Amino acid sequence: MKFFATTDRLSAFSASVDYTKPYRQYFISICAVYLLVAGWLAIRVRFGVMDELFHLEYSLPFAKSGLTKTTLYRHVPPTGVASHLWFALWIWLFPTIDYIGLRLITCMALAGLAVATYVHLRSFSGVWQRRILAASVFTLVCPYFFLSVSTVMTEGPSLVFLFAGLLLLSVSRLERLFPFFLACCLLGLTTIARFYYIPLLPALFVVLAVEDWERYRQIGVKAFTTHRILFYVSIGISLLPLAGLVSLWGGFTPPLFHQWSKLRSGVSFNALRPISAFILTGIYIAPIVWLSGFRYLKSALSIVIGSFMLALILALLQINLLRDPESVNDVFSGPIEHGLGWLMAKGQLAISLGLLVVYTLGFVSLVIVIQQLFQILMAEGFVDKGLVFSIAFVALFIASQAFIGGNHPFFERYLIHPWPFIGYGLIRAFPESTNIKTYAVLAVYTVVSVLLLTKWGLS
Repeated sequence: MKFFATTDRLSAFSASVDYTKPYRQYFISICAVYLLVAGWLAIRVRFGVMDELFHLEYSLPFAKSGLTKTTLYRHVPPTGVASHLWFALWIWLFPTIDYIGLRLITCMALAGLAVATYVHLRSFSGVWQRRILAASVFTLVCPYFFLSVSTVMTEGPSLVFLFAGLLLLSVSRLERLFPFFLACCLLGLTTIARFYYIPLLPALFVVLAVEDWERYRQIGVKAFTTHRILFYVSIGISLLPLAGLVSLWGGFTPPLFHQWSKLRSGVSFNALRPISAFILTGIYIAPIVWLSGFRYLKSALSIVIGSFMLALILALLQINLLRDPESVNDVFSGPIEHGLGWLMAKGQLAISLGLLVVYTLGFVSLVIVIQQLFQILMAEGFVDKGLVFSIAFVALFIASQAFIGGNHPFFERYLIHPWPFIGYGLIRAFPESTNIKTYAVLAVYTVVSVLLLTKWGLS
């Protein structure tokens, strides 16, 4: 593998553009628009979106009794302790605060992080500003962005912790220990704010290990200094809150949760979830991939044909890998699952055609993206640690779904967790994708994001 070589296409993208476009201004302007919309939705959307009442109810014990062994043990939700502590903090500070106030605080926290990122972007070259801008826009247009940040849901605080951690990780440059330690602590909080972020710190470990392996090949054991070892210690320390909860509960699920829910949640083998997560990832990125990456079909034609044949077989056999028929159906999932359910009611031909379209879009999109990322790694090696981190997190996220919940399906809204990292991977795979067609797709994503939230009604 050539660790420092680049292709002509990558070299062109990496050319200095500091003086060509004010990417920082674009970044803060776009963030301002989306967060203003998020704030408006936080005020107007009626209370009771998804599990809002559930999350608010189980934040109150922390606000009243504080963080104790008893309140942690008697916690019911299987994920979201740090998110409930976030809500509890504001309830304790402002006893008269209502759900609108809690929603707006999350939006304001994200706005503060956007300003901090805007300032931090000064230290980046034009090419990095462009990458961060593009990945940020992709995050904002996620179909479940407003559903996550404009509600009293655990996704909102977890995104606050995540973006704060990533910002400090960028400040550290993987060289400055103190900001790196703070970043790890915030990523640890993210992990216990939403257990779907458990792969975060392992992915960061992969980044460090890859970097240290490169150093080891160059200078030998001198690469492993005391200062460097403390970086790994920081990751270990940041996993302690998660380990403490697992020890207290006797697993990843609070004991009281099993008395409350019919979901067989917890750590148990669930073969369908990683497959569902993998396919849904391909479907949700398909519009951008097919607009930007269609030209790369020829280079992977044999794999594409194989993917289509697999999709055809699954469709003819009417094998629906996106929904467990034995799972509960009392939580809103997303348009793909419900669309397939609607087609199923229309007859066998309709569902077969629907599955063929869904599987073809998903499989082919993933084949193109994976091939492009593989070529980048072959050309550049592991120089771009952001790309290594993104690939590691998405891969670990999908793989980890095999161990979540015995009968808990993978709902489409869970894609909000890997979405920023998927976005960064797409930006690297298709750096030339910034055109009017792509902007139109992003606009459609935004409209869908608003509709998925406003279906609960406006006040």
